[in-house]
Amino acid sequence: MEFSDLRLNRVILELRYNEGFLYWDRCGATLKEILKRFPEWKWERTSTELTRLINTKRNMELTFNINNILFIQNEVENLNQFKISTGEIAPLIVEKLEIEKFRRVGNRFLYVFPSGNVEQGKKIIQKSRAVEIPQEKLVIFGEKALKTSFVVEIENESLHHRIELTTIWRTNGAENIKLNEEFYPKYGLRVDIDIATLNEVGASTFNCSDFIQRNKQFLENNLIKFVQG
Repeated sequence: MEFSDLRLNRVILELRYNEGFLYWDRCGATLKEILKRFPEWKWERTSTELTRLINTKRNMELTFNINNILFIQNEVENLNQFKISTGEIAPLIVEKLEIEKFRRVGNRFLYVFPSGNVEQGKKIIQKSRAVEIPQEKLVIFGEKALKTSFVVEIENESLHHRIELTTIWRTNGAENIKLNEEFYPKYGLRVDIDIATLNEVGASTFNCSDFIQRNKQFLENNLIKFVQG
């Protein structure tokens, strides 16, 4: 398995902050400015709880409120547009709401590796040596494991990493729902990585695009080593 074999099913950037009280005062002005500068984005709804916009062309959504700014993109063919959008829109919201610090920045990548059968995904997890269940323990409940998964959380001096590996075994859904098999395979492996800052960061100087790119480059260089052992 190579990194290029993985499909980026979803990418998320969440910027959490305290005291975003100006959301209630400046939500409309912020929304108007986003729609003026970035016409690909369309307003969907606003309430006292949150404002939501969508970009159907890019399969993206954006919400912001008193607590956080959240960007999501599904079925990611190219990460560049996500980096551009977060890098352009987040500073605008930060300025309008006068956010001084992010108490947490989280960047989540959910990859899938399609395979011909469920056994291939299980073998990858087993070969990683990250988790291994002896046969004598399996037989307590049955003859074989149908799905295998594990979660590990690791920290360094500045970042928290949560990594989850899960085998995919999707049952047939409703006939009228057509899924893109490239991003929603029936069998395979799901690799879910959440990378989050441990310390507060200055909101006005934080570069979303650079943060995402550093995380992406790190995963390109190291993820397969971790998964395959």
